[in-house]
Order: sequence, then C-alpha cells, then structure tokens
Amino acid sequence: MTLLTRTDLGFAYLQLTGSVWQEPVRYTLEERLAALAENNCVSMGMSVEELEAFLADHSADKLRGLLSEYGVRLHELEVLFGWNAGPEESGPALESETRLFELAVLAGIPTVKSCAVYPTGVEMPPTEVLAERFGAMCDRAAARGLDISLEAMAVMPGFTYQVASDVIVAADRPNAGLLIDMWHLFRDPTGLGAVDQLTGAQIAGVEFGDAPSTPSPDVMNEVLSGRLLPGDGDCDITGLLRTLDAKGVDVTPSVEVLSADLRALPLSENIARTAAAVRACLEKARG
Repeated sequence: MTLLTRTDLGFAYLQLTGSVWQEPVRYTLEERLAALAENNCVSMGMSVEELEAFLADHSADKLRGLLSEYGVRLHELEVLFGWNAGPEESGPALESETRLFELAVLAGIPTVKSCAVYPTGVEMPPTEVLAERFGAMCDRAAARGLDISLEAMAVMPGFTYQVASDVIVAADRPNAGLLIDMWHLFRDPTGLGAVDQLTGAQIAGVEFGDAPSTPSPDVMNEVLSGRLLPGDGDCDITGLLRTLDAKGVDVTPSVEVLSADLRALPLSENIARTAAAVRACLEKARG
C-alpha cells in the first residue's frame, strides 16, 4: 500500500477549530470527533494547549473513551518548538519538550509535530549543528516510543524545506521524517527539490492544500485564512503525489486547508467538502 491507494483520511488540528490560529476553539472535542466520524475520517491532530486543558478537567480514560466511541484517533500533537535552541536557552526548551512528550504518551498520540523558526535577521546555526540538536531530541522522543515529524513554514523563510530536509538526512533517525504541508511546500522555492533527496521512509506525513500561482500581497492572511481546497489552485498536486508514490510513501493522507470560507460552514460540511477534494486529487493521481 502507498499514499495513492489509501482510503483513510485525517485532518490537521487547525482546520477543525472553527477559528483563526490563537483564537478560542469554537467546537468541543466531541463535536469534532462526531463530525469526522460522520464523514468516515479516521484521525485528527491535537494542540498541546488544548490537550493540556482537557486533561486538567478530565482523565486520560475519558479521552480514550471518546476516541473509541467515535472511532477516531489523535495522530499528532503540535507543535514542538525549541529543540534547535543553543545551550544558553536549552533549559526552558527541555522543560517544554518533556511536558509535551508526557502529554503525548498519556493521550496515546504516536507523533509529535516539530518546527524551527528563524525570522529575517535572526542567524540560523549551520545544518550540522541543527542536525545534532534535532537528533538528540529525536532520541529523547524514541525513549518514550514517540515519532517526530519536522515541518518548515514558508512564511518564515529562514528554516526552509531544504534546510528541514537536510536536517532529516543528516540526523538520520528512524523515528523522524519530514512533514509535507502542500501549501508551505509549494510556496517555498526549495520545496520540491528538498523532497527529491528524501527516501519514502524519511517522509512522515502529507497534508493536502492548494494555492494560486501568485502569492497574496498579505501572505500571513493567505496562510491563515486564504488557502484553497486541493484541486482548486495551481499547485502540481498530481505530480507531487506521483513522486511520493514512486518513493513508496505510505502514510495516512491528512489535510490542512485554513480558509475563511470553509470556517464559515457548518463543521460537518467543511469536513465533507475537504474530504471530497482530497479524494478527487488522489483519484486523479492514480490516473
């Protein structure tokens, strides 16, 4: 089985909240699980902030009971920052990491999503230093039975997909891989080349999305509220899927379309339209 032949589908955390990033979540966890189950979707992501708040009021058994009731799993916990910190900043970063790993284990979440951010003007360490720090973090995750996915964000161009891919290759950890978010990948000039150098086993996840060929003048608004359903934009999703299929990538497809239009819909309709678009792209790539 490969990505192209999978029939299961998961959703990234932010698409299901009904709100813009950093705003309060509009839907309860149970409402999201019910809407996913209604549309035959198998998993969703979870944020560390929401998980921590949920477990402050409910037991882990309550969480597992809800997941079992709706037949939906939590496939990732987001987002781990700070793994790239130098020795002078590593104390607080390690504390946050430890807590995040503890929560993932408690909730039975197999994968932690990680990222690094280097805004314009902030110096980034050499790749070999980043790889050493990333590898050490992956080893700490492996000791708890956790996998790590590494994502790059096109709106923060210092840590590009090429850098992230180079870190994955240099760190060479069996529990680590690159997370492909199609919106960020196609908005990053290094994106497709970065994927080419990886094996299928080095790709941890694929999140569908689309975009017009010309970026919006307000790229932050585009990334948070202006993404398009897969197939509605100009990205070569078919070509990417066939490249991943040739590498033998076998992961549950996921999707992250952060869109004001989708957000305005009832949650179940948001999920239904998105799932139909993803499945149409997979069918097209199968040829």
